[in-house]
Amino acid sequence: MARSSSIATPVIAPGPDVLAELLSSRVRAAVLGFLVARGDERFSLTELARALDLSISSVQHECYKLERLRVLKGRREGASRRYRLDWETPIVEPLTDLVVAVLGREHLLGHALVDIAGLQGALLVEFPETQLILIGDLGLEELEIVLERAASVPGVDGDALDVAFYGTDAWREHRESDSSLITDLRTRNPVLLTGDPKRILPG
Repeated sequence: MARSSSIATPVIAPGPDVLAELLSSRVRAAVLGFLVARGDERFSLTELARALDLSISSVQHECYKLERLRVLKGRREGASRRYRLDWETPIVEPLTDLVVAVLGREHLLGHALVDIAGLQGALLVEFPETQLILIGDLGLEELEIVLERAASVPGVDGDALDVAFYGTDAWREHRESDSSLITDLRTRNPVLLTGDPKRILPG
């Protein structure tokens, strides 16, 4: 007989053992960082492993452990089990704050921009305003996805984020001609969020 889905996950009593389990794995930290950046989206083990360039077995081990601690909530969808943060668990919100404080918004923005079709790379510059520079061949739908994901990243004010977009060929021309745009970017210390640094960063 199938187990009833209404049975609640047992509550894990807080204490040093829980803290040790939460903080004792690089893979666990990577999974948490990715899921914090992606808000309420659900991901299969395969999707998480691919996004983080990790083995499925290592991601599976950590997701099972985080689900047992009620940090993640898993749900069966077809042949896959998909995970997201379990916001009903009291420790999840402060844990999210810790992840944001330690990893920083640049790291989280990089996670937010994973797997967007046509996006070749992205840079973040802070001066004189915060600007997100996108490079690639994106349609309007993909641009909207970028904006939605960026605005949902903790620590990012979507209303204050200025977005600039350059097609792949246009960006290559700017780099090869060492245009004024590239000269200006060098002085602003751009942070590479995603993409091949040899093709994206100012030369």
